[in-house]
Amino acid sequence: MGRFRSAGSMKRIQHTARRQKFRDLCAVFFFLLLLPYACSLLFGKEGAVRETVTIYEREGLMVAWEGEAGTLLLPLEEYVEGALAASISAESEMETLKAQAVILRTLCRRTWEEGDMQTDTVKANEVGQRYLDAAQRRLLWGEKYEENQAKMEEAVRQTAGMYLTLDGEIIEPAYFQLSAGKTRDGTEVLGEGYEYLVSVDCSHDVEAEDYLGSSEWSKERFWKLLGCDSSGKITLTRDSADYVLFVDTQAGRMSGESFRSLFGLASSCFTLEERGEKIRLTSKGIGHGLGFCQNEADRRAAQGEDFMALLTDFFQGAEIQKTE
Repeated sequence: MGRFRSAGSMKRIQHTARRQKFRDLCAVFFFLLLLPYACSLLFGKEGAVRETVTIYEREGLMVAWEGEAGTLLLPLEEYVEGALAASISAESEMETLKAQAVILRTLCRRTWEEGDMQTDTVKANEVGQRYLDAAQRRLLWGEKYEENQAKMEEAVRQTAGMYLTLDGEIIEPAYFQLSAGKTRDGTEVLGEGYEYLVSVDCSHDVEAEDYLGSSEWSKERFWKLLGCDSSGKITLTRDSADYVLFVDTQAGRMSGESFRSLFGLASSCFTLEERGEKIRLTSKGIGHGLGFCQNEADRRAAQGEDFMALLTDFFQGAEIQKTE
């Protein structure tokens, strides 16, 4: 017995058939359109234009950087360029920029060697160095973007592959912006193994506009942050460069750098002064005071020192190596 279909059902079948026919026609048209190209690829038709796509294998150390668009895998030199923009003023002398580029590259290579070294990739967050992409650099420099970008590229290009070693081992090339008058002795602060971080005279740093910084805290807030009552006693232990090594209170001992971070000070070379119900903190310089002082280096560069001399000034005995 035959099966009866409704008029609506028949219309749907007819519509479906027309739609399928249209698809078949499109497929045939598409095939005919691509047929000449396919033949040229398969049979090497004379006169056909051939395109060769070459895939280049990246060589050397890569840096994985977490950006807004996700994780980017950057060649080391490209990463150093963005890290340079983030770590030093673009107004610095070219030799200072070149020295800083070598320092940043050294940080990357040291971090890689301290890892498992199973791949030629190091994570930017393990390097611990800020990085600015092109958009961030444009925002930072504004109308001077082209000029400053050219300086960064040149500093990286002229020092490509260079990094610092001592007795064949990659050093830890600490750097900071402005000293309190001289850099700190590495063995006093970090112990054995940091003899290359020597104390260097930077007496001209006191002339910098932002040499001094200060803040005031209520006594109640100050002691509360330290975990003590208002009758507490505080003892500061300093190193030979006048930076605070340790802060001792009733709550225990903390490092000068921890105290600096707790109170948002520019450096751990600081003094305390009671002013009624307030405690005034005054700091000297900017940064931890170890290694390469950018401000003093820039002064020396302006007087004619090249980047290699600057690096050996602040990292005693260090040598510059270069990858092929």
